[in-house]
Amino acid sequence: QQQTSNKMRASLSSSSSASPETNCRGVRQRPLQPMHLLLKVGLLHVAVLFGGTTTLEAFTVHHVQLGRRRRSGDSLGTSSGHPLHTPPSQHPLPVPEQPSSSVLFGAIKTASGQIIRQGKIKQQLKAERLLKRQNAKAEANNNKPPKNNNKNNETDTTTPTTTTTTATKTAENHGVVRRFVTRAKNVAGKTLRVGGATIGLVAAANLALYYYESNQVDNFFGAAADDDESTDNESSKQPKHKKRVLVLPFDNLKVIEHRTSGSIDLQPLLDQNNKQPTIVLEAKELVSILHKAAADPNISALYADFGEGMRHPMGYAHMEEIRNAIRIFNESHRVHRDPNVHHNPVFAMMRNGDPKPSYAFGHSFAWNEYFLASAFSYVHLQARGHLDLFGVATTNTFLKGALDKYGIKAHVFRHGDYKNAPSIFTDKKYSPAHLETVKSMTSSLNTSIRTCIENSRALNFDNVMWQSIFEFGSLTSANSEDIGLVDVIPPVDPLLSLLNVNKKEAKKKKKKKSFMSRLGANEKDDNEDEDAKKSEGDKEATSTPRKKMEAKFGPHESFTKFTATDAISLAKYKQMLNKKDKMERTRKQFNNTLQKMSETSTATEMILSALGWVPGEASSSKREKVAVVTVDGTIGSSLSYEIIRSLRQIRQDKSVKCMVLRVDSPGGSVTSSEAILEEIKLFDKPVICSMSNAAASGGYYIAMNSEKIFALPTTLTGSIGVFGVKFDASKWAKSYGIGADYYPRGSHAAAMHPLTPLTPGMKDNIARMVLDYYDYFKSIVATGRSLPVEEVEKVAQGRVWTGEQAKEVGLVDALGGLDRAISYAKKAHTKTENVEVEHWPKSSFRWEDLPELLAGQESSYLNIFHALLAVTMRLEDNAESGSVEHFLRQLKELKFAEKPHFLMTMDDKTAMDLIMRGE
Repeated sequence: QQQTSNKMRASLSSSSSASPETNCRGVRQRPLQPMHLLLKVGLLHVAVLFGGTTTLEAFTVHHVQLGRRRRSGDSLGTSSGHPLHTPPSQHPLPVPEQPSSSVLFGAIKTASGQIIRQGKIKQQLKAERLLKRQNAKAEANNNKPPKNNNKNNETDTTTPTTTTTTATKTAENHGVVRRFVTRAKNVAGKTLRVGGATIGLVAAANLALYYYESNQVDNFFGAAADDDESTDNESSKQPKHKKRVLVLPFDNLKVIEHRTSGSIDLQPLLDQNNKQPTIVLEAKELVSILHKAAADPNISALYADFGEGMRHPMGYAHMEEIRNAIRIFNESHRVHRDPNVHHNPVFAMMRNGDPKPSYAFGHSFAWNEYFLASAFSYVHLQARGHLDLFGVATTNTFLKGALDKYGIKAHVFRHGDYKNAPSIFTDKKYSPAHLETVKSMTSSLNTSIRTCIENSRALNFDNVMWQSIFEFGSLTSANSEDIGLVDVIPPVDPLLSLLNVNKKEAKKKKKKKSFMSRLGANEKDDNEDEDAKKSEGDKEATSTPRKKMEAKFGPHESFTKFTATDAISLAKYKQMLNKKDKMERTRKQFNNTLQKMSETSTATEMILSALGWVPGEASSSKREKVAVVTVDGTIGSSLSYEIIRSLRQIRQDKSVKCMVLRVDSPGGSVTSSEAILEEIKLFDKPVICSMSNAAASGGYYIAMNSEKIFALPTTLTGSIGVFGVKFDASKWAKSYGIGADYYPRGSHAAAMHPLTPLTPGMKDNIARMVLDYYDYFKSIVATGRSLPVEEVEKVAQGRVWTGEQAKEVGLVDALGGLDRAISYAKKAHTKTENVEVEHWPKSSFRWEDLPELLAGQESSYLNIFHALLAVTMRLEDNAESGSVEHFLRQLKELKFAEKPHFLMTMDDKTAMDLIMRGE
C-alpha cells in the first residue's frame, strides 16, 4: 500500500505544480461544501479501507483515465497500455484535482464490484476448505480400527456394523451443521444490509439537516454575498449587508444571574391567555448578544422597548454590565480592549465605519429604568408620559410588633452595631446605626447612577440640580425634553413608521437604479457639473413618506440616522447565533477529523488533495479552560451541595487553568458558606472573584481565597458579621393553657425546643458560638485581604458597602464586571489565545423542584404571618376540645421556631428565607 501511495503521489504531484488553492490552470478553486466533501471522502475511505491497495489503484486508474478523456473529448472505450504510463503527447491535459460526482461514483462502483467479487471468491474457498476438512475427518473415522475391550483377545464380530453406523451419524451431523451455517450466513447478511441501510439513512438525514441549517445561517448573516468577490478590482463587488434593527423588549425581559432548575419561568405554560410571554435571559447571555450585534454588519441599530415599565426588577450591577455592552454597540467603530471599562482613548482606537445608533422608547421611566435607558443614543418618551426620577430608596419591614402580639420572643445574638439583618425581629423602626448604613448605601448608589447618566447624556448637573429633580416629583415629557433628559416626545412608538419609510425609500431607489441601468446611465455625461448639482438636489429632497412621518413625529436627527428596513426580535437573533455557533463547532470538528485522517494515512491524504481539500492546522482537542462557577442566591444546604459537586468535577479536569468565582448572593448559613470556602481552598489553581448585584456576608465570606476581586460600583458587598436567632413560643402556648418543662435541668439540648424559655446557660452558649464565628470571619478576611485584624474590625461590624466604597476601604481590588474578570484570568493564567470558558453549575431541571416553582414567589417574611394566623385560627376553632395533641400537631407547622439559627446575611429577606426553611 505504501508503494502504491508513493506512485500516486509522484503521479499527482507532477500535475499539481500550482498552489494548493488553485487548480492546474491557475484558476482559483471554489472550496467544497462540507456535506459534499464528507460524502465523497467517506465513501472513498470505506472503499480503500475494505479494498486495500487494489481498490486504491483501481480508483486512481479509473479517475485519471476518465478525467483525461473527458477533457480531451475522446470516447470512454478501451485504451492500450496503463493510463498512468501513457505518453503526455497523447493526453496533453493534466489530471484535474477535483473530479466530478459521476467520475467519483464510477470509480467507487468499479472498486465495489471488485470487492464483491473478491468476497465471493473468498467465501467459495472457505467453503471448499471446510468441505475438505469434513471429508477428511469422515474418512479418518471410517478407517480407524475399533477398540478391543475383550480381555481374552477375542475378535469382535460387530465392528463393521458399528463403523457404518458412526459414519452415517457423522454425515448427518455435518449436514445439520452445514445447513445451520448457511442459514446463519443468510440471517447475518440480511441484518448487515438492514443495519447498513439504516445507518446510511440516519447519516443522510443528519447531513441534510446540517446542510439546511448551514445555508440558513449563511443566508441570515449574509455569508452568501461573499461569493461574488472577484480578483479584478474594477469588477469586484462589496458584500451587501442587510439593514436590521435588533429589538430589546425590556418591558417583558427577565434578566437573571444563572439559569438553574429554580429559575425556570413556568408562568407562560400556566397562563394560556398570555400573549406576551416573558423572555428569560442570563445577564452574560444578553451582554454577549449585544457584543455580537455590535460586530454584526447586518445589525444597524438597537431599539429598546420599555413600555409601561419593566415588569421584572433588575439589579443595578446587571444594569451596569448591560449599559457597558450598549456603549460598545454605540462605539462599534472602535476596537475595545476591555469591554467593562469606561471609555478612555488609551483603551480604544478608531477604525473604519460609522457608529451605530441605539434607541430607547417608553411610556414612562422610573429611576432604575432611566438609568438603563440613558445608555442608548436617543431616548424617546411618549408625549403624555413622565419621568419619575426620585433616586434610590430602600424599604425595610419590622416584625417585632406582630411577634409581641402573638407572644413569640426572638432572642438575637450579634456582633457589630451595623449587623442590621436581625433588626426585623428586635426593632419597630430604624435604629441609629441601621439608619446610618442605609443613608450611606443609598447616597453612594445615587452618586454612581447620576455619574453614569451625566456621562451618557452629556449633562452638566450639579448636586443642587439633582436635588431639585428628586424633590420636584414627576417630570412631564415637555419638562424632560427642555432639560435634556429625553430627545424626542412622539405620540406613539415610531419604530413601525420608521421601518415602513425606509422600506418604501429602498424600494423606490432600487426601481430607479434598475431603470437607469436599462437606459445606459453608466455612461458619462458631458456636463458633469450639472449632474453633480442634480445629485445633491436629490439627496436634499425629502421623499413623500418621510414628509408624512416628520409631520407626525417632527423632524429629528435620530430619525435620519435610522436606516434599518427590517426588525428582528431578541429571541430570533439569539436562536440564529446559537445555530451559528453550532455550525462553527461542527465545521471545526469536521476539519480536525480530516486532518487526523490525512496524518495517519498517506492514501487518504492523496485522495483529499485530489478532491481539493487543503490541510490546515488542526485545533487541539484539549484546549485550555477557564471555569466560571456561579453562586447565585441564598447560600443554604441545597446551593452548597450543588456548588461543591461542581467544584469537585472542575478539580478533576486538568485542562482548567483558572477559576472565576461569580458571586450574586446576599449571604446565608454559616456552615454552608464554610463548606463552600473549604472546597475552594482545595482547588490548586488560581481563583478570581467577580461580584454581581450582591456579594455580602456569606457571599463575601466564600470569596476570601481569591487572588483578585472585581466588583461593580453598584455592587453591595461587605457585611462582615454573624448573628444568631432563637425563638421562644412558650408565652404563646401559655395563652392557650399549655406549659412545658424539661429534664435534666440546665441541659442545652432543651434549647432546641420552641416552648423552652432561654436560660442564662443557653444564652451564654449561643453567644459564645456567635463570637467564635465572628472572630473566624475576621481572621479569614485579614488573611485573604492582607490586612491587620484591627483594620478589618473597622470595616466589619456588619456594615454594607457599595462596590465603589469597598474599593476605597480595601475590600475589593478593581471595578469591573464578569467580562473583565474573565479577561484578566485569560491574560494572567493561560498560555494560548484559544481558551474555552466553561460555566458551572450546569443548567438542569429536576421534577422534585416543580412544586416549589408552582408555589410562586411570595415574600418570605409574610410566611410567618400566614403560619401564625393559620395555627391560631385552627386552635381557636378547636378550643372546646382542649386537645394537647392537636395543639402540638399545629405547633409543628411553625418550623422557624424549632432551633437556633446562625446566619451570615446582609438583609432581612435572606434571613427570613433561611429561617423559614429551617436552616
